[in-house]
Amino acid sequence: MNAYSRRPEGKGFTLIELLVVIAIIALLMGILMPALQRVRKQARAAACQSNLKQWGVAAALYSTEHDGKMWSIPAGVGEWMEMLRAYYADIDKIRACPAATKPCEDTDVVEARGSVDTMWGHKGQQTEWGGRQRGYWGSYGHSRWVQFPRPSHPSGFWDTFNVKGTQDIPVFADSAFTHALPRHTDPIPPGPLQFPGDIPRDASNCQIWRFCIDRHSGGINVCFLDSSVRKIPLYVLWDLKWSREWVPQHYQEESIPWVR
Repeated sequence: MNAYSRRPEGKGFTLIELLVVIAIIALLMGILMPALQRVRKQARAAACQSNLKQWGVAAALYSTEHDGKMWSIPAGVGEWMEMLRAYYADIDKIRACPAATKPCEDTDVVEARGSVDTMWGHKGQQTEWGGRQRGYWGSYGHSRWVQFPRPSHPSGFWDTFNVKGTQDIPVFADSAFTHALPRHTDPIPPGPLQFPGDIPRDASNCQIWRFCIDRHSGGINVCFLDSSVRKIPLYVLWDLKWSREWVPQHYQEESIPWVR
């Protein structure tokens, strides 16, 4: 063997060998990183479903203690999360989806809206907003069709758990605001709802948009009146039985082309 072809004793890798090792590591990282990201997303989605399940159980306990009835519209206090505190003591641990724990970026003092990955409300704030209690925050929303009826529109509300088809009646879901009153006439958003300013206010006729956020790979997690939880693709939101008067809208996946 030629003496010049051998590596001197005690020497490290040659430059070419180091470059080969680096290239292999980079290749492995390129293969593994997408898989790791998918695993993290799946873990967050599973934790989110667990949170929503706890909210569903708490709501069922409330109804059981109130002769099967739901709560009435709260008058500017802590709203639904605070009303259910008695049925799940440590609610602060289940207020937010793990995929949406960033602080709220909306400076609106009346309706501090969230987004795909930010919470609504302001955690730990020292002043009230919109007449609501301090520290009022989260990233789940309540369907306001599931509560004691409004005097002005009593026929559309689900005021009890004792109805048929509870597996298709949404109660809580991933949301960019604390509540919403969807209508089957609400149009499909023309583009992704990525920022608080994209989220409709209470006076809007597009309140289903508060739920139509691409938080879990093309869908959101929803807790239904039977306390079951499942992922719902965004285009299927219009097929759910939000109110007693809901007319299903059978959209297809391509109806929302901006979903990744």
